[in-house]
Amino acid sequence: MRKQEATSGMYPLIGMLRPALIFFIMQADWLKFKKYPHIGKPLTNSKDRVWVENYVTNPHNIIRHKFVPLLHRVLTQRKFRPNESSVKNLSGKRKRFDKGRKERHIFYPSHLDSIIFSYYNSILTQAYEKYLSDKDYASVAVAYRKIPKNDMDEGNKCNIEFAADAFQFIINNKQRKLSVIVADVTSFFDNLNHRLLHTQWKKVLNVEDLPADHYTIYKNLVDYKYVNENELFKRFRHKLIVERYKPNDTSSIELKRKSVNKIYHMRQEKVVAYCYADEFFREATDLIRVDKPFNKTIREKQGKQNKKGIPQGTPISATLANIYMLDFDAKVYKETSNRNAYYQRYSDDLIIVCDQKDEIFFYDLIREEIEKKAYLDIQESKTHIYRYELDLNNTLIGGIVKGGIVQTNKQLEYLGFVFDRGKVRVKSSGFSKFYRKMKRSFRRGIHFAKKAHIPSNSLFEGRLYKRFTHVGAKRRLKWIADSTSPTGYKRTTIYDWGNFISYLNKANSVMFKINKDNNIAKQYRKVWNKFHILKKQAYKEIKK
Repeated sequence: MRKQEATSGMYPLIGMLRPALIFFIMQADWLKFKKYPHIGKPLTNSKDRVWVENYVTNPHNIIRHKFVPLLHRVLTQRKFRPNESSVKNLSGKRKRFDKGRKERHIFYPSHLDSIIFSYYNSILTQAYEKYLSDKDYASVAVAYRKIPKNDMDEGNKCNIEFAADAFQFIINNKQRKLSVIVADVTSFFDNLNHRLLHTQWKKVLNVEDLPADHYTIYKNLVDYKYVNENELFKRFRHKLIVERYKPNDTSSIELKRKSVNKIYHMRQEKVVAYCYADEFFREATDLIRVDKPFNKTIREKQGKQNKKGIPQGTPISATLANIYMLDFDAKVYKETSNRNAYYQRYSDDLIIVCDQKDEIFFYDLIREEIEKKAYLDIQESKTHIYRYELDLNNTLIGGIVKGGIVQTNKQLEYLGFVFDRGKVRVKSSGFSKFYRKMKRSFRRGIHFAKKAHIPSNSLFEGRLYKRFTHVGAKRRLKWIADSTSPTGYKRTTIYDWGNFISYLNKANSVMFKINKDNNIAKQYRKVWNKFHILKKQAYKEIKK
């Protein structure tokens, strides 16, 4: 894998991405300052913007840049799923069982590294969109992209519209006997082939060799180093860096050292960094984890598999995933177009709607393309075939195919929605997760209401109402206290983004064309009652 020197003319396709004019157009999208705790203090818009802009956009700086190890965090989520033999009760629901925990490994770059990745992500995104601009399969990859809605609506599509597009195709072709193949790739980001990624990266940039600065980004992704979050916390817990107001001055903030006992207290204590960068490299380099050796030949001699995968969580990872699947998208779209079928891919989830006679052809096609061309694996437990057709009453019926037999107790699931008898509803697992969060928040409220330093037995009801009921479902501007304003408040540019009810209202609106009624809105009609039952129980617990 060769790299070429960083020069002003090294981007045939994006030589125009270097000039100052384009840079200032791009900067609003990629230059974002965040405050999550990491190695090194956070950057600020007021103090660091100018030098960060100049540093990140200079290729020679990136070639020499010393990347800080990524921060590794494991996100766990409980999974409750019905067994295949479970039957629906009178309410149309199936009994669910605890299927264990799902783990996701997320890697966070340091603040400066994150902006570097974000800048190169903006370059690759523009190159990717330009590459697709004259391709007939440009619209099949929908995740992590800004795809406009139709001419009548403003804004871009999200998973709701993408799911609606797939379901609408089924409705429009219900006179045909249809098969729906939903497939999932096993550990997508963890298994990307490095050589293929390198090839596709060059393809979208339209270069024979990666520019030196791009190659530096590539190498730091495929040979990434990381530090486990818990280990880093234990090493520096006695001297974490926190934000505090200066004495007698609530308008100014300073950084101080503070000991924190538990990692989940960091947010409450306003921890902004575990340590300074030079401090980490002086005291904690033994915490760095890396999969050595890098050399393929040496790894083979040691009996290790070839290195593969990129970290999930960096600003550039999602775009690279789309670039990686370019050839797969082209091949599958070509075949679906030839057979009047439908294909859409949302990251590692893909759906194909075809005639039942083509079911085996497409199932074998995606397996071959995924395994032999993309060097990935299909996740069998999440790959299913469904069949749908009209019955004598002109009703669209069907379900999952098991052993060649259609079982109606399990219906098509895609992007968080269920398609059943021509109607769409939100998956019940989404509501289960919502109710678990609600219960957990009430338990947290009870815990703090009992604390001696809390002046009242309040549950902070306002926050709970905004988070879990229709009260906080509207998107609106925030206002903050301001003693200089005649009203005592001033308007900001920050919005309340709503809650799960907001999402359900939008889903209900988008899916109305398919459902012809407020089917999804009816799903959350019990939320208000359940909220107040928990509230009543919480106050009883506090009084005890």
